[in-house]
Amino acid sequence: MKRTEPPRGLQVAGCQMLVETFVPIRGPIWLALLLLMSACCSCDSGHAQKSVAAAPAPTVWGTATIRGKVSFVGVPPIMRMLPNQPCCEDSKPIPEESVVVGSTGGLANTFVFLVDAAASAGPLPPAKLDQENCKFIPHVVGVDVGQTLVLSSQDTTMHNVNYVPVNNPPGEFSMSFPGSEETTSFIAPEFIHAKCGVHPWMSAWIGVFANPFFAVSGPDGSFEISRVPAGHYKIAAWHEQYGQTEQEITVEDGKTVDANFEFKSP
Repeated sequence: MKRTEPPRGLQVAGCQMLVETFVPIRGPIWLALLLLMSACCSCDSGHAQKSVAAAPAPTVWGTATIRGKVSFVGVPPIMRMLPNQPCCEDSKPIPEESVVVGSTGGLANTFVFLVDAAASAGPLPPAKLDQENCKFIPHVVGVDVGQTLVLSSQDTTMHNVNYVPVNNPPGEFSMSFPGSEETTSFIAPEFIHAKCGVHPWMSAWIGVFANPFFAVSGPDGSFEISRVPAGHYKIAAWHEQYGQTEQEITVEDGKTVDANFEFKSP
């Protein structure tokens, strides 16, 4: 009876398996070995074929600067004082921050960003969203896709930071002592509402952007986006209460261009 032997360099299920030594194997045992080898190779092949998201391209920085102001037109809504209870023993009332208008009409906490700049990763240093006196600081924070966001707390009370985005995985982080820290990041651009599951009045917005060319307007409504590459762009301003407005802008290397936005109550 002819002996059946596995050939050297046996190709099974797309995998090259080198057999350096072998012993005579007959009948059902050899068939079982073939099936086992095929299963092992299939598993490895399937793992290799899993789709992996391409890493964002490195940012091409420029030398242009975009400056401007976000203004509120009309009479701004009155922001009430929040009792901030129960929080810590020495907690004090805090103002609502959904619409913050300065003495000269500037609208704070507005994201300003380039809509159609090439998607890229800064890289940018970690951004931070802190909690103190049962309040998120800052009220809005921007990050690039993939950039680390540090969530922290300075309070002696427990916090439960949570968010349920549309384009990113949900997140939930519990912190129970001063100095607590957690880190997270995001895979797709969107505006994410972060809340505390323990203190329902706590509210913050996380802006996730496809490139590092974004800013947040300050207390006087001013903003600045630096190191912008020369080109023609669509620039937008987004506010949690008033939505988004856009305009076209052209920037040149080494120059500063102005871009101003206005919002008003519907």
